[in-house]
Amino acid sequence: MKLPGVARRLLDPFTERIAVPVVGGVNVGRWWGVASAGSGYASGRRASAQMRVLEALVQERDVAWDVGAHHGYVTLMMSRRVGATGLVHAFEPSSANSRILRRHLRWNHCANTTVHPLALGVNECETRFGGGDTSKMHALGQGSERVRVRRADRLIAEGLVVAPTFLKVDVEGAEAEFLEGCGSALPPTVRCVIAMHSVEVDRRCTTWLTEHGFAQFPSRALRHSRAGLWRSDPDLFAVGPAGDPEAVRRTLERLGAIDA
Repeated sequence: MKLPGVARRLLDPFTERIAVPVVGGVNVGRWWGVASAGSGYASGRRASAQMRVLEALVQERDVAWDVGAHHGYVTLMMSRRVGATGLVHAFEPSSANSRILRRHLRWNHCANTTVHPLALGVNECETRFGGGDTSKMHALGQGSERVRVRRADRLIAEGLVVAPTFLKVDVEGAEAEFLEGCGSALPPTVRCVIAMHSVEVDRRCTTWLTEHGFAQFPSRALRHSRAGLWRSDPDLFAVGPAGDPEAVRRTLERLGAIDA
């Protein structure tokens, strides 16, 4: 049973400190907070097919970026997959989400992961953040929290982060702004999974990726969305111009993520 919003706001500061084991899926055996355990997170059923695809695309020794990390479900999987010789950079501008994310990483001893309390975009500025029905749907330009926005290419140039070899982006409609803020800083072999939140986001991201020489593989859900009624946040897979698109294609086809 889902508790009313008022009750959750009162109880969450206490229940988020209580850890339960994830009993299935890509994060099986990891510890997760009770306050975040619903919607299939603790059972491992949360977006299970999508998570299996992400897990297959992340490789040992990768530098993986989780842009829009929320409470860290994808981040935990990345941390395990890249191993002790890999790195994970998790970007989450919400102070409440970042607090829970850091706790999940601490509980699971993720020493290879760094949390950045930032949004990534095309303009370096401060802006509002929040809104949406749940914390998973917070977006830039909404809500009352003030957050800092940085360009990815400047963070890389300043040596604050290592450029990604794998990239997952799900930022509630600001995906194109993220790509535009990367400039030419993404490695040419980078593998990407980008959530498309609207027809316009899809158009802008596809245009940017094409201009920068990326091979693109729309998910089945994205193909269906382009053909008719838009579905919820379908993924676009992309590989940099010097990457191995055939290897990625084979993985996606094997897992049924794209049409053969």
